[in-house]
Amino acid sequence: MTQPISMPWSAPVFGRPPHKWQGVRIAAFPFAPRPGSVERILPPGMERAAGPGVVTLISYPASATFESYNELVVLVPVQVDGTQGNYVPYICVTTDEALIAGREIAGFPKKIAQITWEREGTRFRGSVTRRARTILTVEGTVQGPMPSEGVPGRGSAGNPTINYKLIPDPAGGIEVEEITKTQLDVVPREQEVGQARLRLQPSEFDPVSDLVPDTDGPMIVVTCDVTIPAGEVLKQIIRVQKEPVA
Repeated sequence: MTQPISMPWSAPVFGRPPHKWQGVRIAAFPFAPRPGSVERILPPGMERAAGPGVVTLISYPASATFESYNELVVLVPVQVDGTQGNYVPYICVTTDEALIAGREIAGFPKKIAQITWEREGTRFRGSVTRRARTILTVEGTVQGPMPSEGVPGRGSAGNPTINYKLIPDPAGGIEVEEITKTQLDVVPREQEVGQARLRLQPSEFDPVSDLVPDTDGPMIVVTCDVTIPAGEVLKQIIRVQKEPVA
C-alpha cells in the first residue's frame, strides 16, 4: 500500500494533491464588507488589504477522487507579511470528502451545509442552509458574455487563497497554528455576467451576515476547469504559551 496522507489508514478519504475537476460551475458576487467587520474576524498574523470581498457559490462535478458537491466560499482581501491574498473566513460544502480534505490539507474552515446551485436559462438561484436556518440566498439573471474589460469591482480573483490552519492536540492544546497559501489554477471555458440579489440571514453559528450585507450588484458566472495544487505554509504562529482549546 502507498503511504496514505489521510485517515482511515485502510481507506483514505483523499490522496495527495493536486486535485483536478473539469466543468466546474462558479457564480461569484462582489460585496463591500460591513464597516469594521473584516478587522474583527481576522486571525493572528493577517492584515486587511484594499478591495471588495467576494461570495462564491460553486458546483463541482464528480472527479477521480471526489463525488460531486456544492460549495459556498466567502473571501476577503488580506496581506500576510507583504503577500497579498484572499482570506477564507467562511466556507461550507455538501460532502464529508470535500470537508475533510479542505480542513486537513490547507486549513479551509469547512462546515457541512445544504447548498443549492440552480441555472435555468438565464435565471440563477442559490441558497445555503445550516442547522435548519437558511443563511444566504441568491437570485440573479445572466445578461450575456463577459466584456473584454471585465467587471468593475470584481476584486483580486487571481490572488491565492489564505487560510488560518488550527489543529488541537489530544490534550486540548494547540498542535498546529499556521497561515497557509494555495494558488488555485482556474482555466475558464465560458464567462458570463449578470445582476443578482444577495440576501443574508443572521445566525449565531454562522455569522456570515455580520460580514456580508444584503447586496444588489454584478454577478459573474463561469464554467471552468479547476486544479487545487499543493499549497505552502506562509507563516507559523509562535505563542509564548500555547493556550488550551476551549
